[in-house]
Amino acid sequence: MSKLKKHINREELSKIFALYSRQPWLLDKEDNFIELLLMCETAEHKRLILELLAEFHFLELKTLNNFLNLIADFIITDSGFSESTTQIAAITYDDEADSSQKILDYIKIPLHKQGWADIKTVNRFGATIKNYNEGKTQILFIDEFVGSGSTIVGRVKQLKNDIKGDFELKFCFIAGMDYGIKNIEALGYEVYCPLRLPKGISERFVHPELEVKTELMTSLEGKLADSINSYNLPDYSFGYNKAEALYSLEGSNGNTPNSVFPIFWWPRTKDGKPRNTLLTRFEKGLK
Repeated sequence: MSKLKKHINREELSKIFALYSRQPWLLDKEDNFIELLLMCETAEHKRLILELLAEFHFLELKTLNNFLNLIADFIITDSGFSESTTQIAAITYDDEADSSQKILDYIKIPLHKQGWADIKTVNRFGATIKNYNEGKTQILFIDEFVGSGSTIVGRVKQLKNDIKGDFELKFCFIAGMDYGIKNIEALGYEVYCPLRLPKGISERFVHPELEVKTELMTSLEGKLADSINSYNLPDYSFGYNKAEALYSLEGSNGNTPNSVFPIFWWPRTKDGKPRNTLLTRFEKGLK
């Protein structure tokens, strides 16, 4: 707290203390938080960061477990799927571990406790074809977070190309952007997601404040490295596909989605120096 008082004026401190009561996880990341605030050139920049953090969903383990139980209940009670003909699959396409495999592993115990002890789980997208041919014609894809939904749309197209017969398909996510979920639902597929989020700026503010907030975030992103190895900041500006997400999982349980505003996780500044970021995202080569 003493470091915060050294760098922030009294008026701003009162707003930060109020934010701590709403987002107590920030107390454990105070050094990171201070570094983020020091990137802000004006009071308006700081105000934007505080406004976004006030709406941030930083899921604690207890909340995650509750959402997993809700998803398990949906699968067993409301999906209309049968254990004997269902496969629950990660959307993982390559051999790199990802969040969908993590949630797939997490969901097994809630399903077991609620009565599905022999459910077929699939940790690679490509394996769904083999399991379909063995009678698992009801497919449920699961993941931690969905942003724009573009990856899911691509998986649906691939599945339709690979499977020649009839199949039923549904989706479960821990959290996701409401507009991305609607993109999937528009294709005719049911989605169960306990936490649906609006875009952090464009769906919270209106003209003329919207334009001001957009310009402020754009100028903050201008302080970040334009590229890191094969990763280009413009691809992640305002979050991948402009998702504007305000979400992450607690501690080691989560890898911050690339849909989140990069000001919170992009690892280097404009001059190439490493940042002590508020949130952490792991991607191979992004450091």
